Amino acid sequence: MDTDFYIPMRLDEVESPLQTEIQKTLGIDIETCMECGKCSGGCSNAHIFDFTPRKVIQLIRLGAEETLLTMDALWVCLSCQLCVDRCPSGVDIPRIMDYLREKAHREGYRPSRPAVALFYELMCSCVERRGRVSEAPLMLRFNILTRQYLKDLTLGIRMFLKGKLPLTAGKVKKMDEVRVLFASWKRRSVKRG
Repeated sequence: MDTDFYIPMRLDEVESPLQTEIQKTLGIDIETCMECGKCSGGCSNAHIFDFTPRKVIQLIRLGAEETLLTMDALWVCLSCQLCVDRCPSGVDIPRIMDYLREKAHREGYRPSRPAVALFYELMCSCVERRGRVSEAPLMLRFNILTRQYLKDLTLGIRMFLKGKLPLTAGKVKKMDEVRVLFASWKRRSVKRG
């Protein structure tokens, strides 16, 4: 049997411009990743990601930039830092995800699922108005706009009765700084568009 057609690829021998870009821009060396999978095991949203944190690192090493910029995981990542806490090498995946999300937005990529895009836009508008996310109004607006009127109603009522779901969240103290951030982001978006 002739096996010349199959040449195994070694990730440590692949040149990835994206990996170099992340190293230079963020100062994160993903070569320190041991691919142990603890990041994915600790991820609170891995069950709804199209690519787990471990797979994201592999895709960066392979230079699969378009796959990374079109994945829904970018828009669903909570940046909760659990993956960093679990990583023995301290690879800052949420920072990488933030960088890729900004790059995807800048280059006009959108999530493949419309509900993911809508949720992201609603969450950003909530932060822009109040400086933080107010879960109850966010959930209510999302469910109305996606026509899932009673979705999560029972859970929401139980959480509210236990004091875990306030109807509003207070504003942050320095709203002027939040406004400056959003104004800067909008100016950059207009220049790119």
